[in-house]
Amino acid sequence: MDFSLLKAQRGWVSLPIIALLFIVASVSMHYQDRVLASYQWRGQLNEIEMEQQIWQDFQQAWIVSPSFTTAKASECLGFCELNDPNLEGSWFNKEGRLLHYRWESYESLPEESENSQVYYRLCATQNQQQYRCWWWRESQRISSGWVSASD
Repeated sequence: MDFSLLKAQRGWVSLPIIALLFIVASVSMHYQDRVLASYQWRGQLNEIEMEQQIWQDFQQAWIVSPSFTTAKASECLGFCELNDPNLEGSWFNKEGRLLHYRWESYESLPEESENSQVYYRLCATQNQQQYRCWWWRESQRISSGWVSASD
């Protein structure tokens, strides 16, 4: 039996196996990277959903059926600036997440319009920088949107 021929074939047999193992390892690495990216993406989506949930809970509690009698009368001409955290209350949703809010009323002066009207503003924030606000004239909601507080 010629062992030199057998030894020569072993080298040729092991190179394709090494190449196959390299390809399998490479494919496995790319798959694991995609799985990790997918988990990270899902985590970010969960955070966004949690952020949205607190706003939905707040709207359900405060906006759907607002209690205008609980609004504090504004001490300013019009509504006061939003950057005073001493005027804010705290509200927790059912998961225990916190929002700060300001619920104010303002009665227009008779010279501003024919009849004096009562305006309401409800603003909520998580960071005292960006506020989500809703405005009413008498008991009709007239506007809503995001507001940035200035220092």
